Amino acid sequence: MKTTQNRTINKHNKINNIIYLTDNIFDIVEQRINAANIGGTVIIPHVCNNVNAYGAGFALDVANNYPNAKANFHLLENQAKLGHTQFIIVKEDKQYKHKIIIANMIAQNGLKNFKNPRPLNYASLVTCMSQIKSYINSLQKNDDTYSNIEIHAPKFGSGLAGGNWSFIEYLIEDIWNNIAVFIYNK
Repeated sequence: MKTTQNRTINKHNKINNIIYLTDNIFDIVEQRINAANIGGTVIIPHVCNNVNAYGAGFALDVANNYPNAKANFHLLENQAKLGHTQFIIVKEDKQYKHKIIIANMIAQNGLKNFKNPRPLNYASLVTCMSQIKSYINSLQKNDDTYSNIEIHAPKFGSGLAGGNWSFIEYLIEDIWNNIAVFIYNK
Protein backbone atom coordinates (compact mmCIF):
# COMPACT_ATOMS: atom_id res chain seq x y z
CA MET A 1 0.00 0.00 0.00
CA LYS A 2 1.28 3.46 -0.94
CA THR A 3 0.07 6.88 0.22
CA THR A 4 0.30 9.88 -2.10
CA GLN A 5 -1.09 13.35 -1.35
CA ASN A 6 -3.48 12.02 1.31
CA ARG A 7 -4.54 9.33 -1.14
CA THR A 8 -4.23 5.67 -0.22
CA ILE A 9 -3.52 3.54 -3.25
CA ASN A 10 -3.77 -0.24 -3.12
CA LYS A 11 -2.00 -1.82 -6.07
CA HIS A 12 -2.26 -5.35 -4.69
CA ASN A 13 -4.88 -6.49 -7.12
CA LYS A 14 -4.72 -9.10 -9.81
CA ILE A 15 -5.93 -6.76 -12.54
CA ASN A 16 -3.21 -4.63 -14.12
CA ASN A 17 -5.19 -1.57 -15.15
CA ILE A 18 -7.18 -1.11 -11.91
CA ILE A 19 -6.00 1.13 -9.09
CA TYR A 20 -8.02 1.01 -5.88
CA LEU A 21 -8.52 4.20 -3.88
CA THR A 22 -10.13 4.85 -0.52
CA ASP A 23 -10.82 8.55 -1.12
CA ASN A 24 -14.10 10.25 -1.93
CA ILE A 25 -14.63 9.69 -5.65
CA PHE A 26 -16.31 13.06 -6.16
CA ASP A 27 -13.44 15.01 -4.56
CA ILE A 28 -10.86 13.23 -6.70
CA VAL A 29 -12.66 13.64 -10.03
CA GLU A 30 -13.07 17.37 -9.35
CA GLN A 31 -9.29 17.56 -8.85
CA ARG A 32 -8.64 15.59 -12.05
CA ILE A 33 -10.62 17.92 -14.32
CA ASN A 34 -9.10 21.04 -12.74
CA ALA A 35 -5.49 20.04 -13.36
CA ALA A 36 -3.45 21.18 -16.36
CA ASN A 37 -0.82 18.68 -17.54
CA ILE A 38 -1.83 15.79 -15.30
CA GLY A 39 -5.56 16.30 -15.59
CA GLY A 40 -8.09 14.87 -17.95
CA THR A 41 -11.68 13.95 -18.61
CA VAL A 42 -13.25 11.50 -16.18
CA ILE A 43 -16.05 9.04 -16.88
CA ILE A 44 -17.95 7.78 -13.85
CA PRO A 45 -19.82 4.61 -14.81
CA HIS A 46 -22.31 2.96 -12.49
CA VAL A 47 -25.09 0.41 -12.83
CA CYS A 48 -28.67 1.62 -13.08
CA ASN A 49 -31.92 -0.30 -13.17
CA ASN A 50 -34.56 -0.46 -15.87
CA VAL A 51 -37.46 0.60 -13.62
CA ASN A 52 -36.64 4.34 -13.42
CA ALA A 53 -35.43 4.23 -9.79
CA TYR A 54 -32.38 6.41 -9.03
CA GLY A 55 -32.44 7.01 -5.30
CA ALA A 56 -30.31 4.40 -3.55
CA GLY A 57 -26.74 3.15 -3.43
CA PHE A 58 -24.18 4.96 -5.56
CA ALA A 59 -26.94 6.48 -7.73
CA LEU A 60 -28.05 8.46 -4.67
CA ASP A 61 -24.49 9.79 -4.26
CA VAL A 62 -24.43 10.74 -7.94
CA ALA A 63 -27.81 12.47 -7.62
CA ASN A 64 -26.65 14.43 -4.57
CA ASN A 65 -23.47 15.61 -6.32
CA TYR A 66 -24.79 15.98 -9.88
CA PRO A 67 -28.61 16.33 -9.86
CA ASN A 68 -28.56 16.70 -13.64
CA ALA A 69 -27.52 13.04 -13.97
CA LYS A 70 -30.63 11.88 -12.12
CA ALA A 71 -32.90 14.27 -14.04
CA ASN A 72 -31.55 13.01 -17.38
CA PHE A 73 -31.94 9.38 -16.30
CA HIS A 74 -35.62 9.96 -15.53
CA LEU A 75 -36.09 11.46 -18.99
CA LEU A 76 -35.32 8.02 -20.45
CA GLU A 77 -38.51 6.52 -18.99
CA ASN A 78 -39.42 3.61 -21.30
CA GLN A 79 -36.14 3.91 -23.21
CA ALA A 80 -34.27 2.65 -20.13
CA LYS A 81 -33.67 -0.77 -21.67
CA LEU A 82 -31.09 -3.27 -20.51
CA GLY A 83 -27.82 -2.77 -22.36
CA HIS A 84 -28.24 0.98 -22.91
CA THR A 85 -25.66 3.47 -21.59
CA GLN A 86 -26.61 7.10 -21.13
CA PHE A 87 -23.75 9.63 -21.10
CA ILE A 88 -24.28 12.95 -19.32
CA ILE A 89 -21.67 15.71 -19.10
CA VAL A 90 -22.21 17.05 -15.59
CA LYS A 91 -19.25 19.42 -15.30
CA GLU A 92 -16.60 21.04 -17.48
CA ASP A 93 -13.48 22.92 -16.44
CA LYS A 94 -13.61 26.17 -18.40
CA GLN A 95 -9.83 26.59 -18.50
CA TYR A 96 -8.67 23.08 -19.42
CA LYS A 97 -11.87 21.78 -21.09
CA HIS A 98 -11.72 18.56 -19.07
CA LYS A 99 -15.12 17.07 -18.24
CA ILE A 100 -16.87 14.83 -15.75
CA ILE A 101 -19.18 12.47 -17.62
CA ILE A 102 -21.63 10.20 -15.82
CA ALA A 103 -22.30 6.91 -17.61
CA ASN A 104 -25.62 5.43 -16.49
CA MET A 105 -25.20 1.76 -17.45
CA ILE A 106 -28.63 0.13 -17.52
CA ALA A 107 -27.68 -3.39 -16.57
CA GLN A 108 -29.94 -4.11 -13.61
CA ASN A 109 -33.25 -5.85 -14.30
CA GLY A 110 -35.63 -4.59 -11.62
CA LEU A 111 -34.70 -4.15 -7.98
CA LYS A 112 -32.99 -6.54 -5.60
CA ASN A 113 -35.34 -8.51 -3.35
CA PHE A 114 -35.80 -12.07 -2.11
CA LYS A 115 -37.29 -13.12 -5.47
CA ASN A 116 -34.61 -11.25 -7.42
CA PRO A 117 -31.34 -11.68 -5.45
CA ARG A 118 -29.11 -10.76 -8.42
CA PRO A 119 -30.85 -8.26 -10.66
CA LEU A 120 -27.54 -7.54 -12.42
CA ASN A 121 -27.64 -8.81 -15.99
CA TYR A 122 -24.03 -9.62 -16.93
CA ALA A 123 -24.73 -9.62 -20.68
CA SER A 124 -26.16 -6.11 -20.40
CA LEU A 125 -23.20 -5.03 -18.27
CA VAL A 126 -20.76 -6.24 -20.94
CA THR A 127 -22.74 -4.35 -23.58
CA CYS A 128 -22.71 -1.16 -21.50
CA MET A 129 -19.00 -1.44 -20.72
CA SER A 130 -18.29 -1.96 -24.43
CA GLN A 131 -20.33 1.16 -25.22
CA ILE A 132 -18.14 3.12 -22.80
CA LYS A 133 -15.00 1.84 -24.50
CA SER A 134 -16.42 2.85 -27.91
CA TYR A 135 -17.45 6.24 -26.53
CA ILE A 136 -13.92 6.86 -25.24
CA ASN A 137 -12.39 5.78 -28.56
CA SER A 138 -14.75 8.08 -30.45
CA LEU A 139 -13.95 11.06 -28.22
CA GLN A 140 -10.21 10.52 -28.54
CA LYS A 141 -10.39 10.07 -32.29
CA ASN A 142 -12.36 13.25 -32.92
CA ASP A 143 -11.00 15.75 -30.39
CA ASP A 144 -7.51 16.42 -28.99
CA THR A 145 -8.93 17.73 -25.70
CA TYR A 146 -9.79 14.10 -24.87
CA SER A 147 -6.26 12.71 -25.04
CA ASN A 148 -6.39 11.71 -21.37
CA ILE A 149 -9.59 9.96 -20.30
CA GLU A 150 -9.85 7.95 -17.11
CA ILE A 151 -12.59 5.84 -15.60
CA HIS A 152 -13.34 6.45 -11.92
CA ALA A 153 -16.03 4.21 -10.45
CA PRO A 154 -17.42 2.47 -7.40
CA LYS A 155 -17.46 -1.33 -7.36
CA PHE A 156 -20.35 -1.11 -9.81
CA GLY A 157 -22.74 -4.01 -10.15
CA SER A 158 -21.73 -5.59 -6.86
CA GLY A 159 -23.85 -3.63 -4.38
CA LEU A 160 -27.60 -3.33 -4.85
CA ALA A 161 -27.32 -5.11 -8.21
CA GLY A 162 -25.99 -8.24 -6.46
CA GLY A 163 -23.16 -9.05 -8.87
CA ASN A 164 -19.83 -10.70 -8.11
CA TRP A 165 -17.05 -8.10 -7.96
CA SER A 166 -14.30 -10.65 -8.66
CA PHE A 167 -15.99 -11.49 -11.96
CA ILE A 168 -16.62 -7.82 -12.80
CA GLU A 169 -12.88 -7.18 -12.31
CA TYR A 170 -12.20 -9.63 -15.12
CA LEU A 171 -14.70 -7.81 -17.33
CA ILE A 172 -12.80 -4.57 -16.64
CA GLU A 173 -9.53 -6.26 -17.56
CA ASP A 174 -10.96 -7.63 -20.81
CA ILE A 175 -13.04 -4.66 -21.96
CA TRP A 176 -11.20 -1.63 -20.58
CA ASN A 177 -7.70 -3.13 -20.86
CA ASN A 178 -5.98 0.01 -22.20
CA ILE A 179 -7.84 2.55 -20.03
CA ALA A 180 -6.75 3.79 -16.60
CA VAL A 181 -9.41 2.59 -14.17
CA PHE A 182 -9.71 3.83 -10.59
CA ILE A 183 -12.08 1.93 -8.30
CA TYR A 184 -13.20 3.44 -5.03
CA ASN A 185 -13.79 1.37 -1.93
CA LYS A 186 -16.59 3.10 -0.13
